[in-house]
This record gives sequence, C-alpha cells and structure tokens, in this order.
Amino acid sequence: MKTKLLLIAGFMAVMGLSAKAQKMTEGDKKLSFLAGETKVNIEYNYDGMLVGKKEEAEYLKEKVTKGNEKQAGKGDRWAEKWKNNKTNLYEPMFDELINKMLLKGKTNATAAKGQKDAKYTVVVKTLVMEPGFNSVVMKQNPFCKYEITWIETATGKVMAKGFMTAQGVLMGGSDWDFDPSNAIKECYAKAGKVVGVSMSKAMKAKK
Repeated sequence: MKTKLLLIAGFMAVMGLSAKAQKMTEGDKKLSFLAGETKVNIEYNYDGMLVGKKEEAEYLKEKVTKGNEKQAGKGDRWAEKWKNNKTNLYEPMFDELINKMLLKGKTNATAAKGQKDAKYTVVVKTLVMEPGFNSVVMKQNPFCKYEITWIETATGKVMAKGFMTAQGVLMGGSDWDFDPSNAIKECYAKAGKVVGVSMSKAMKAKK
C-alpha cells in the first residue's frame, strides 16, 4: 500500500510540474519575434483530439447513447453542453490567464480571438482531454495535453512550437453524473498562465 501511494504521489508531482513549463520543440524557443508586440491573436483547435484514449467522436457517441438510454434526450443535452463548454468555459479561462500574465509582466499587450490584424497568432491545439475518473481502487485527475504554436498571421509561417500538459483536480462524483468541466477549465487556466508568462518575457525584451 505504501509503495502504491508513493507511485501515485510521484505521478502527481510530474503532472504538476508539467503545467509550469513548455517543452519548446521548433523555431525560436525564446519567442524573441514577439519583442515589442502589443497585440496577439488567439485561435483554438480541437481537430483530432482524443478524450482519454478514444477519438472524441467515439467518446461522444458512447456517452450520448448511454445517456439517452437512461432518459430520453439526456445524452443529447450532455453532448451539447460538452460542445459549448469549449467556447463558454475553457477558452475564456485561457484568455483570462494569458492576459493576466501579460498585464502582470507590464507588456502593454493583449491576446484575444479575432485579432486578425495582429502580426502573430498563438494556436492552442488540444491534443488530449482526459476527463478523469474516481473508482474504488484508483483515481485519475483530469488533464489536458496541448500543442502551442506561434504563427505569422498573414502567412501561416510557424515561428515557434511547443507542448505542455496541465492537470486539474477531481473534486468528487463518478459515473455518468460526474461533471469534469471545472477541472478541465482549471487546465486551460494553467496553460494560459504558462503561455502568458513566456510571452511576456519575450515581449519585454529589447530588439
């Protein structure tokens, strides 16, 4: 039992650290091209996203079928909420935290969707969205894996790319009625904070 607890603690520590730094894999890893910029466009991408280990379409089909079997229309309502959470909950949290960090870093810059006149765009692609689970024998906290890409808005040229994982906290509940949206929202907040910090450092740098 003690060994199992140590393993779980180790896993949690790794997951916690992963939300504090990005692993830059391509382009200008210091984001120096952002120096002096005061506006950045944001785009969100969920193409090919996995939910746990399943493709999102498969995951949704299973949940909708299960919900509708329990109560007519329940699964359909759940699917609509799942879809709306992306734009109503998750993306606003990323927006809020990235801008908090840009303000805290005294960059005089803003980041938001729809700023097509911004020279650069940061594309937040969600690769994996793990809703988490809480069973008698083990618990998996929700987490999200992201690919973060900075592109030149006008040309689509990739300026830099990195990957990161952010974890939320499973507060309780299980089975169909468990709603992981608050924990997933926390993942987007953490990701926004990390991206905002890295961008603010680059924006303040002298060209």
